[in-house]
Amino acid sequence: MHTNDIAESNKRPARALLATAFALLGAATAAAQQPAAAPESRADEQQTIVVTASRRAQELKNAPAAMTVIGSAEIERLPADDYGDLLRNVPGLNVAQTSVRDINLTGRGATSTLANTQLVLLDGRSVYLDFFGFVMWDLLPIQANEIERIEVVRGPGSAVWGANAMAGVVNVIGRRPKDMVGTTVLVGTPYASVVHAAASDGFGYKVSAGYFEQPAYDRPTGTIPGSNPPQTYPDFENDGTEQARVNVDLEWETGDDAYVSVAAGYAETDGILHSGIGPFDIEKGSNLSYVKSDWNSGTWHVGASATMLDGDAVNLLTRGADGLPLPLSFVSDAYTLDASNTSELGSRHVLTYGASYRTTKFDLGIAPAADDRDEIGGFLEDEIRLTDHVRWVLGARYDDIDPLEHAVVTPRTSLIITPSPAHSFRVSYNEAFRTPSAINGYLDVTILQQLGPFFVPADADGNPLLDEERLQAYEVGYVGTFDNGLLFSAAVYRNEIEDSIDFYVRDVYGPANLPAPSATLPATVVPCFLFAPGTGPAACPFAGLAGLVPSDYSYRNIGTTLNRGVELSLERSADEWHWFVKLSWQDEPEIGGGIHARAINGAPASGANLGLAHDNGKRFWDVGVNYQDDAYWADVLFARASTPSFTQVNAAFGWRFASDKVALKLIAQNLFDEDVQQHIFGDIIGRKLAAQVSIEF
Repeated sequence: MHTNDIAESNKRPARALLATAFALLGAATAAAQQPAAAPESRADEQQTIVVTASRRAQELKNAPAAMTVIGSAEIERLPADDYGDLLRNVPGLNVAQTSVRDINLTGRGATSTLANTQLVLLDGRSVYLDFFGFVMWDLLPIQANEIERIEVVRGPGSAVWGANAMAGVVNVIGRRPKDMVGTTVLVGTPYASVVHAAASDGFGYKVSAGYFEQPAYDRPTGTIPGSNPPQTYPDFENDGTEQARVNVDLEWETGDDAYVSVAAGYAETDGILHSGIGPFDIEKGSNLSYVKSDWNSGTWHVGASATMLDGDAVNLLTRGADGLPLPLSFVSDAYTLDASNTSELGSRHVLTYGASYRTTKFDLGIAPAADDRDEIGGFLEDEIRLTDHVRWVLGARYDDIDPLEHAVVTPRTSLIITPSPAHSFRVSYNEAFRTPSAINGYLDVTILQQLGPFFVPADADGNPLLDEERLQAYEVGYVGTFDNGLLFSAAVYRNEIEDSIDFYVRDVYGPANLPAPSATLPATVVPCFLFAPGTGPAACPFAGLAGLVPSDYSYRNIGTTLNRGVELSLERSADEWHWFVKLSWQDEPEIGGGIHARAINGAPASGANLGLAHDNGKRFWDVGVNYQDDAYWADVLFARASTPSFTQVNAAFGWRFASDKVALKLIAQNLFDEDVQQHIFGDIIGRKLAAQVSIEF
């Protein structure tokens, strides 16, 4: 860190004390809605209860958005060891893993490194990191076997969740202590965890801890396929990851359908984080901790939380003005208060409403002027029962966020027609937005750009006058269950993004803007910037450098991007069998308003996920096939090229013993060892084999 050790030792206890006091404030003033548990059966998924689409419990068929739910039984069975593997089967969700720890995903559009339009929640608490505007999935302090379900809203969610829910919302919902009484110890080849829960006389608690490590995947070498002019992959020392996490959850039942909870957790990680200026190596000990409290009573929800991030990294390719590798120190403390409730008004209206306040404190080495951010917002949604078969959802949210010059209003409307209990049709319109990150607004760093044997400095500056990115989304959807248990769902969407935040070259070196000579740039080379390439002395690189080398980078709002696509899902559970086919198609985006198509990422045109599973209680197996079309990348360093399509086969086999208290599971990911590269600068993801033993007592 750039502050000294004494200052840090004084600051961290103060932060922890403030966080604890802030979270306990919620336990003293609150009342919150308990999310209803989702049934394990997938044969009648329309009866699944979800809470993320409208911030209240409702049947999936009545949700005003396309949704996918991944239950605990599926999580237990799938051949997966990270959130990328768990979520890859969601239609329309583009997942890109760039290193053993770096996972990025975006719904209904191209993803990127530092994917910044997908809101991620843990039990309704945002884990979106405002300093860069992304999610570090490996810092979620919860074990896989304590997840009740994962709800994925496939489409914008700002109308109820506010900023940064442009591409969708992923809500990881944990199991309550009373629902998992006992102890489970899991030991695997790359990981281990323990979860213990107990409940009696209205009090329950849950404690979990886990550890995961994995060596680095191979790096690509040679010429980047499709790059023009030909460019080679940068050479740097790749790194694996070591991750540890612990979580504690306490609950007191205070009456019928009422309880108060207090929870705290800690997770740390290390490994490679890819960014637009090259890979950063996150140092060991970089961590995220949180403390939160909720008071639950009926449909009321009031809570408080504090989320604290503290980490250090160093860039493996980019050097700062001093010639040393560019460091990245990041401290971000977010404190949130929120409340929501649902009320019935007469026989035709169901009102859901709420408000939130969030303040974030920053201490960023590459953006020292970024200090804090305050956000206040509120929402109101009315579900109007027009007839027994027709519902109209109408709502909006108001957000006032201090980096923006004006407040943002994001409306939503959805017409839901259910001609029978088994079939539901939906027509929707949504607006959503993303706020500029602290780095977008206040980046302030000088980097050295390599020019053959020389290094030329360039300033990279933020833009505090940026507007929010805006999205207008139209969708037509259908969910239906047939007599044989077959579940079919479909969605067609049209998303238009305005004022995308673009990192661009603001100025270049030339006759009116000559670089200063330095230890890395001899004075004899400076006159070469007087001549355009090919017009200067032969001794100059490229026979002239004017207009070739950037002198200043910054951010701007620019252009429009129109994404259109179709998502289909067909699945069936019958007795011991379960199978699914999920297909996605995304049209080539239409680009306008000054954006060049080569300057932005392009999503895979098509994707397919197929799965077949069998579970007779004593033995189970699950085989999945993931296909992804080629994808175009333009978001890292200098290369503009595509990754090839790939087909990845994953499989898991398991046996249960001792009255199902002991389970052995074998996992094979990328079973046929195909060279899978999910990002143009990402690692080559080869075959991975693992075994695990789970013991319950």
